[in-house]
Amino acid sequence: MLRRIFLSFVFCVALVLSFSTGAFSETAKGFHAKMMANPNIAKSSGEGFSWHASNAVGGFIEGYYINNKDRSWLEEAANYFDFLISKMEKEPDGYMGWVGPYFGLEPEIGAVVVGDANLIDPMLAFSEIVMKDASLKSSPLGKKAEEYIALARKTLVEKWDKRGGYYEDGMFGSYLNTGIVIDKSTNQLRAIPGKKWSENLNKHAKMGVCFLKLYRITGEQMFKDRAEKIFGHYKAIMRYTKSENRYFWNFWEPLAPFDFKPEGDSAASWIAVHHSQPGYQLIECSMLVEAYHTGVVFSEDDMKKIVNTNIWMWNKSLTDIHFKASDGVLKTPAYAKPKPNVDAGCLWTSLADFDPKIREIYTAQLKSSRNELEKDYFNKVVCKEAPSYKRKYVTGEVKLPDIPIYPNTEIVMAVAIPSHISVSKGETMRLACKVNVKGPVKAALFSGDGKTALFEIGAISISPYKDMYGVSSMKWDGKDKTGKSLYGDFRVRFTLNDSTKEWKIKLE
Repeated sequence: MLRRIFLSFVFCVALVLSFSTGAFSETAKGFHAKMMANPNIAKSSGEGFSWHASNAVGGFIEGYYINNKDRSWLEEAANYFDFLISKMEKEPDGYMGWVGPYFGLEPEIGAVVVGDANLIDPMLAFSEIVMKDASLKSSPLGKKAEEYIALARKTLVEKWDKRGGYYEDGMFGSYLNTGIVIDKSTNQLRAIPGKKWSENLNKHAKMGVCFLKLYRITGEQMFKDRAEKIFGHYKAIMRYTKSENRYFWNFWEPLAPFDFKPEGDSAASWIAVHHSQPGYQLIECSMLVEAYHTGVVFSEDDMKKIVNTNIWMWNKSLTDIHFKASDGVLKTPAYAKPKPNVDAGCLWTSLADFDPKIREIYTAQLKSSRNELEKDYFNKVVCKEAPSYKRKYVTGEVKLPDIPIYPNTEIVMAVAIPSHISVSKGETMRLACKVNVKGPVKAALFSGDGKTALFEIGAISISPYKDMYGVSSMKWDGKDKTGKSLYGDFRVRFTLNDSTKEWKIKLE
């Protein structure tokens, strides 16, 4: 799995670098030619193709705004999107997808959730602009926008729902690494046993931003509801450091029973901040910002805490700028690729919407940048408005879900899985945690509003795991100390010293 994570990010970085040298082309045709000239898109397929072909694709929209809404940028974007669609293949169940090597399961082939999302997301960004402008909507671009929206409904929603690519538990949802491949001998879909788990959070959130755009375009509540479940999970895993009033989060966390290996207390993936690729949290932060602007999950206070984190990561120099990771690690580890011992963190540029200090740091960084597109978009579009926490896509007060966050420096992860069980049928939930100090972790049951302590469920003894996959857990059957079955809404509160995590549960 680590190889799959690394490869997908390398694809991303490689293309960013290829567009970060030399002066940015001032014409839409020139930019389109640059995109098509990338040699990697001609020799890749599947998820790999999606990373190569999607990176820097936002330049079409940025160019549109930089050049006073010159529609030639949208026309060239549509030409490029049609090229992307031409690379789709019909899969055995009749759906279309970008088929290629299945990372981590080579030589198996198939389409994956993030591959579809990577390439449809920019099409939805295009469609949102077109559908909200009467003159564009009535032009041939309007027909293209409708085609892309229909493609999103069919490929992102219907296909992956039918394949079981989306998992929901209580307040939260997650897209999955399905392990579904195309059997070359039978030309049928086949699920490889033991290869299904919740996706890396950056990939999971990529689907989330697609739903944000679909909601803004169509106004359909279903899209907003799913985005809330995806980004709600993000907020639920936030670790809050009270002394610095800031949030940070892990690269991956479990949400489903199949996120644990059957042979014991070991997770399907590793649970930590990603120290060797700081760009992950850069990208994730931009998606959290989009959720905020859409009025989904995050409050102004939440975003201020995320701003505080990025400023805390900064070394406070404007002439020799460096960033540590969001958990305080200074440099990438020795095994990091492509370069060890470089900054483990970076500037989260999307926060420039909100904060003048972020803008000041970004301005200083851009002085040495050769990426003219990035400079122009920041200076001519982002800085056109003063920094503020005004939401871009919604006005007035928004209703946000109640997701409890407590001060926590020592509990790396804590969760109740599944959060909804039938006590009468003898179902159980796993109370699992990972910590960075010696335990034990106490798990207590609280009332549904979190105000009343009911009883201590038990203490989770902490095992001295040597790797990032290890967790500690206990099973609970939803009964009190006398063996009485409980029913209703509750909260499980995990505590270790001064650290607290809480998870909402339902017992039936």
